[in-house]
Amino acid sequence: MALTAQPHDSLDTVDIKTAVSLVAYSADVVFVLDTDGTIRDVVNADKIGIEDTSSLMNKKWMDTIAIDSHPKVHALMDTNTSEGAQKWRQINQLLPDGKSLPILFSTVHLPKQKTVLAIGRDLRNISALQQRLVEAQQEIERDYTRLHAIENRYSQLFNITDQAYLLIDSQTLRIIEANKASGTLLGDSKKLVGKAIGDLFSKADQEVIQDYFADFKIGNLQQNRVVHLLNSADEVEISSALLREGRQSVYLVSLNPLSVNAATINYGEQSALVLKAIEESSDAFVVTNLQGLILSSNKAFTQMTHSAQAEYVIGKSLEQWLGRSTIDLRIILNTLREHGVIKNYATTITSDDGSSPLEAEISGVDVRSHNPPAFAFSIRSISKRVAQAGPTPSNIEKNARHLTELVGKVPLKEIVTETTDIIEKLCIISALELTMSNRASAAELLGLSRQGLYIKMRRFGIIENSASEDNDS
Repeated sequence: MALTAQPHDSLDTVDIKTAVSLVAYSADVVFVLDTDGTIRDVVNADKIGIEDTSSLMNKKWMDTIAIDSHPKVHALMDTNTSEGAQKWRQINQLLPDGKSLPILFSTVHLPKQKTVLAIGRDLRNISALQQRLVEAQQEIERDYTRLHAIENRYSQLFNITDQAYLLIDSQTLRIIEANKASGTLLGDSKKLVGKAIGDLFSKADQEVIQDYFADFKIGNLQQNRVVHLLNSADEVEISSALLREGRQSVYLVSLNPLSVNAATINYGEQSALVLKAIEESSDAFVVTNLQGLILSSNKAFTQMTHSAQAEYVIGKSLEQWLGRSTIDLRIILNTLREHGVIKNYATTITSDDGSSPLEAEISGVDVRSHNPPAFAFSIRSISKRVAQAGPTPSNIEKNARHLTELVGKVPLKEIVTETTDIIEKLCIISALELTMSNRASAAELLGLSRQGLYIKMRRFGIIENSASEDNDS
């Protein structure tokens, strides 16, 4: 029976001093407690950095630990256990200087001695290792963030330049990476990856390319070579630089086109071409600020308005040349602010010399994201188109024929009243079309109050009686 007895049963048969001495051999510190949790003695206190144990003696163990460890000490002091010894639990023991010390505690209850032994193992070494592990992990994450930032900067610099660059594996002479400019010169940059560098050039230059990189590999300084692109008469000048990446080396190959074509024009040249095309366009083009004051215009607008010179229109409001001036400009600007675009808005353009207005269509776009924010307009004359379309029977003519048939059948007063209603309805519909269904602007165009316009629209069945009156946009 003695061989199968539990350890705490064996300790309970000896005096408390002997039991504490035995336990102390396998522990860093031992607290000797009463059954109510009062500390009566501390063994090996110096091992955990407690030189003076007077601050612990005759105090409740619960009062000497951090508040987050209270539930764990309650569990360790629980006598409702068949084992006698509790599971190991980490307790944050408070030291006299106010610092906290992590100790792994388990308890052995000795009922006959009315004593509880709290056996502790110092966790400072493990805690230090854990802290170093956390710091190492944080340093790895910082290094990764720095490397990621460097990679992003490299990628942006590699792709933002107008010069075509290729990264070539020095062993296989296959393309590892290609920037956007090389894609403009050679085709889709993503499809270039994995291709042999020689496959980009004409068959007549294959040997030149092979010799060029063979000499480069053995350290011979190479002059730039001029070669022809595959299936093209375009010439490019090729130059290289050796980059070392650890044990691997790559070639940074630069391709400089010697002949200019549409594919090799850089972004600055493209912008200049667009501006030149706008300036020479037969359609008028105007850029205004957010209030409609003209910031820039092309030759066609000066000719359309018969202005003396291009500089004359700068700084003036666009409404000065619109047929319905304030109303037109308000509708156009409000539409741009709300929708960001306006298409084929019908109006007339007046001229400075008093000649007949031109029928025109205005399309615009919101470029407020630019600095300074602005609106851009394309103005196209449609006077010739309207003239070529020729006269067509209007609703007024059709209704006029219908009304003349009523002569002699109904009194003249009723015919006049019906004629007035027809004209009013057609005018309201026309005003709504011109103002893109903006009822407030349509009322202003017709010289009516907004409420008066709503009443007439309901009367003529243009809107239902239950429809909202707040659609002013």
